[in-house]
Amino acid sequence: MSDGIYSALSGAIAQQRALDVVANNVANAGTVGYRGDTVAFREAVSRETAGPNPDGLRYVSVAQQSTDQSDGPLIQTGNPLDLALQGDGLFALQTDNGVRYTRAGSFRMDPEGVIRSSGGHVLMDAGAPDPSQAEIRIPPEATEILVGTDGTVTADGQEVGRIRIESFDQRSLTKEGLTMYAARGQGEPAEAQVSQGYLEGANVSPVGGMNQLISTSRAFEAFQRVIQAFRQIDERAARDVGSNR
Repeated sequence: MSDGIYSALSGAIAQQRALDVVANNVANAGTVGYRGDTVAFREAVSRETAGPNPDGLRYVSVAQQSTDQSDGPLIQTGNPLDLALQGDGLFALQTDNGVRYTRAGSFRMDPEGVIRSSGGHVLMDAGAPDPSQAEIRIPPEATEILVGTDGTVTADGQEVGRIRIESFDQRSLTKEGLTMYAARGQGEPAEAQVSQGYLEGANVSPVGGMNQLISTSRAFEAFQRVIQAFRQIDERAARDVGSNR
């Protein structure tokens, strides 16, 4: 078997990984707070100690998968508990698995007036002395809820909390699901501005994503054709050897 097939196979595997990432981005182009993923490739050289090719065979692999941290477009809803962030920062949520972070700012009030995410997680108060009770609670009689650009929440003119918004080095964040992140270490108070009555759309362009999907699919198919060509060469060589005996 020709060693070249292994190089082609490594390219096909890498493109398959890229294809999965791009397809997931396109599928979530309409998901609020979603941030697209990207992959970076690297070349590896298998060096030989002898033979006419001192550099050996070259292989490609995925070096890393990272998340695009650019802002998504603002979508106006008029809902006072729909919040979007502009700039670096993440909303802090209290979940059963600890504190998690998100850019998906579609919030609601539960029957007790506690502000929660669409998934039911508590939106945390930056100024709460007790982290275990860091919810923002709206009085039941409140008729007007305002959220300032710094995250301060007021109900009928009375401050009831300030949204906890933190920023992290991207390398300390691990994506969980589509829009949630777990963080290693402590974050820093973010300077992001809050826009009330808006949601942040996915930072993925549907048209750009489809173009990338097509080009990645073509690259994957090209590697498949190369692999098939190597297989045909090996089969022909095997037949020729057998016929010469």
